Amino acid sequence: MSSLKQVPAGGQPYWRSLEELAGDPEFERFVRNEFPATADEMLAPGSRRTFLKLMGASVALAGMTSCRWPVEEILPFASRPEGYVPGEPMRFATAMELDGAGTGLLVTSYDGRPVKIEGNPEHPGSLGGSSAWAQAAILELYDPDRSSAVLRRGDDGGDARSDWSAFDEFARGHFGELARKQGRGLAVLAGSSASPTLAALRARMQTRFLGMHWHEWEPASRDNAREGARMAFGRPLRADFDLANADVIVSLDEDLLLRHPAAVRYARDFAAGRRGEQGTLSRLYAVESAYSTTGVMADERIPLPTRIIPTFAACLAAELILDRGLPLPAGAAELRQLLSFFEGHPLRRARDWTLARDLLANRGRGVIAVGPRQPPEIHALGHLLNVALGNAGRTVRYTAEPDAERPTHARSIAALSASIARGEVETLLILGRNPVFDAPADLDFAGKLDRVTTTIHHGLYRDETARACRWHLPQAHFLESWGDTRAWDGTYGVTQPLIEPLAGGRSAIELLASLLGEPARGHDVVRDGFRAVVAAGDPERAWRRTLHDGLLAGSAAPAASAALRPVGWTTELALHLHTRSTLPGADEVELTFLPDAKLHDGRFANSGWLQELPDPLTKLTWDNAFHVGPATARELGLRQEDLVRVTAGERSIELPVYIVPGQAPGTASVSFGYGRRHGGQVAPGVGVDVFPLRSGDALDWTIARVARTGRKYELATTQNHWAIDTMGAEETERRARVHAREVTLAEFLADPKAVAHAGPKFHHVELWRDPEYDGHKWGMAIDLTACTGCNACILACQSENNIPVVGKAEVKMGREMHWIRVDRYWKGDPEDPAVAVQPLTCQHCETAPCEQVCPVAATVHDSEGLNVMVYNRCIGTRYCANNCPYKVRRFNWFNNHKHESALTGMMYNPEVTVRARGVMEKCSFCLQRINRVKIRAKNDRRPVADGEIVPACAQACPTRAIRFGDLNDPASDVSVHHADARAYSVLEEMNTRPRTRYLARLKNPPGAAAAGHGTDDEGAA
Repeated sequence: MSSLKQVPAGGQPYWRSLEELAGDPEFERFVRNEFPATADEMLAPGSRRTFLKLMGASVALAGMTSCRWPVEEILPFASRPEGYVPGEPMRFATAMELDGAGTGLLVTSYDGRPVKIEGNPEHPGSLGGSSAWAQAAILELYDPDRSSAVLRRGDDGGDARSDWSAFDEFARGHFGELARKQGRGLAVLAGSSASPTLAALRARMQTRFLGMHWHEWEPASRDNAREGARMAFGRPLRADFDLANADVIVSLDEDLLLRHPAAVRYARDFAAGRRGEQGTLSRLYAVESAYSTTGVMADERIPLPTRIIPTFAACLAAELILDRGLPLPAGAAELRQLLSFFEGHPLRRARDWTLARDLLANRGRGVIAVGPRQPPEIHALGHLLNVALGNAGRTVRYTAEPDAERPTHARSIAALSASIARGEVETLLILGRNPVFDAPADLDFAGKLDRVTTTIHHGLYRDETARACRWHLPQAHFLESWGDTRAWDGTYGVTQPLIEPLAGGRSAIELLASLLGEPARGHDVVRDGFRAVVAAGDPERAWRRTLHDGLLAGSAAPAASAALRPVGWTTELALHLHTRSTLPGADEVELTFLPDAKLHDGRFANSGWLQELPDPLTKLTWDNAFHVGPATARELGLRQEDLVRVTAGERSIELPVYIVPGQAPGTASVSFGYGRRHGGQVAPGVGVDVFPLRSGDALDWTIARVARTGRKYELATTQNHWAIDTMGAEETERRARVHAREVTLAEFLADPKAVAHAGPKFHHVELWRDPEYDGHKWGMAIDLTACTGCNACILACQSENNIPVVGKAEVKMGREMHWIRVDRYWKGDPEDPAVAVQPLTCQHCETAPCEQVCPVAATVHDSEGLNVMVYNRCIGTRYCANNCPYKVRRFNWFNNHKHESALTGMMYNPEVTVRARGVMEKCSFCLQRINRVKIRAKNDRRPVADGEIVPACAQACPTRAIRFGDLNDPASDVSVHHADARAYSVLEEMNTRPRTRYLARLKNPPGAAAAGHGTDDEGAA
């Protein structure tokens, strides 16, 4: 893109990108030429005549063949297993663990082949919703790059294939000798885990190997929160928030709605408090440097550098305690003295502190959440304020942290590195971690690993650490393994396999059991551990019920007493506030390190689904970038896609620049997890590895120098793709075409028809009689107040409908294949804009423009009003895409399934056609799910129940923002939503009459009225 221009006065109230806001000619050209005018330019070299010849030849050859696929015959069951119907889907409950917390899942399996993941409605970690990471686990299961053999490095440095029997023989002798030596020289490096069985095995390992040291390492740990609770309460407690009943939510650098271990449940709870029933709406404040999903949903977002957020927290505490009389607990005199220094602070004088007023007016109904990048002292301050405001025990529930005595991950990996350097580690077992790639750069973990005589790596991929170890053992995927875990609230759940290990791997539980000389049968190990979890009753019955439900009812952790200890951490707090006030120099910025919204810490880097998924904010695919705000970019002389050298201390990397509205001035942010060198065919060479800039004392942020290299780097972003073209309209018409509408709660209560008045005025004249639907009339409603833009719907649709990955080069040309997209719009000042998100898929228009231009009737209406595609008819003219005003149709340019293996072919949904090259694809409202339920209801001789049909996008949505049902039923959920005062249609002035209606977003900005339910006697300030 070209450089930014001065933003014109009177610009659009909503804009997709800085290029659109500035009226960049290249943006206008891209929007207009996206299709079909430049079709010939976008094709491979050759004339249009040549293309038509090739297409004609391919059609002729297709007609000459009797079948596109080889005919394979299978033998029928001689005796069919009880309860099994071939071809019928079966669902099993299991759980996925990430960041030390489990999320309950339901997995659909066809003939023993898992193909689709959903959230478990009964599990408190998911409540029926799911994340993009959970959806992508299917692709990871069938990844042909997963390790499939035991490898042993020889004396020549090369890896030789081995097998489990050879390793078992080696382990019996080697670990038997270690047991005789009391475990001296043995160290284990693992990640965070909430598995009781793994904890029990660890305890048995430490009993047998007394001198063993167990270390844990996560690049994106939450140890600052753990240590902050230890400061506040004298022991590490876990804060669990009740966002559904919180009227005021304050996020201090915490992404509650996407990156928190309980984000799926928090998103559902947050949406429950934002429905606007009876004129109530919670209020969310977000204080952060880089835009997060939580910041997108905030009623007021305060962009501040990461290093300044502790000062903001101290100013908030001073406002509450010194100016508004919030009583402090006993033993906090030192804190009052420290806060007195902030009475006249410039940050306090610059704000009206409506935030403090809202917290006081809603005592017992507020939440103060502090993010993992903030120091422990700020977490302790947040706990103190939650207790003082009466939130503890009501909207903030505390439970005991498991493994309370363990050191922080940073200290643990540093201690392991020091032990290796001193020659104290002779055997190192690494369970599922990749420290060669992601350990703090100043530890030089890769350089020290060769000093260990015996190194054993257990993992899904032959990654950077696996290649540096003497043994590599393939790990079984969680969908292939027996295991157990606990949710963020402590609820126990079982992980049960849906398929035998495809690559011959073992789980960590099975590996540790074998090293202890115990039978390595995962089922038996987990079941034995389950007996310790069930305190009373019939263990056998409880086990079967837990397998069926996916969780053990009533097993959540009990609430812990949140008694504050006397404040003794004011010195550390003062030190942090002082050291973090240093301003960057002229060519420096504060650089914040963020776990990626798609790849997390890099463990999902080999997933093509996640790589191609647009970032929720930047819409970047297949890359990370150096994110800066517009003002900071101008100060540093940076332009979009400049390649810059970023230096922290003595270490430097090169990153492409991406200018992001809303990034706090003087700051930059970058996602880690990219730049992998090994770990599959997808991951290497994608993005830039930023771990070299992270050191043990700068894991969260650092001051970095920025220098231009004079080179460019082209990024693949979808931010301007499929933009609804309004460039030819008059300015007044463009301003009226607000696709993602929002209204404040006060405005909505004053005029419930305000949303309907927001669109352009029009008068329709019908040219023909509307069709009548005697049976069903399917429709969808999307509540923009609830949608967080998390992208789970995109991957759910991709998994359900066999949508291919096309790669970075094709995405740059605007050829991504996702059937549903989440448009992101900015509004207001580019330095501090608001954000609106809007899922957009085929609208299933009643008067569909696509149907009128298709020369072969490949896209038609069915008897229930759905706009369906007949793939066998489609000849790829793309007229329908050109005539679709919503730009929701995707053309399959290539045979994206040509090079797939038999293994990857197992992941496809058998109820959905795998499309051929040269056809148009689009959303079908999951027609296969509709028909499946209709057949089931017909067989049962009953009508289809409201809510029984749930498309993949609606089922995955953590917030239930997407509703689907029969519009012919006036009492159906979707009909009620369509009749809501906030309901509107996108481009309704075009008389397409879409079957999808949106509920305008309600916001509750501070100022005119108090948040939530107002004040009561207890909360009166």
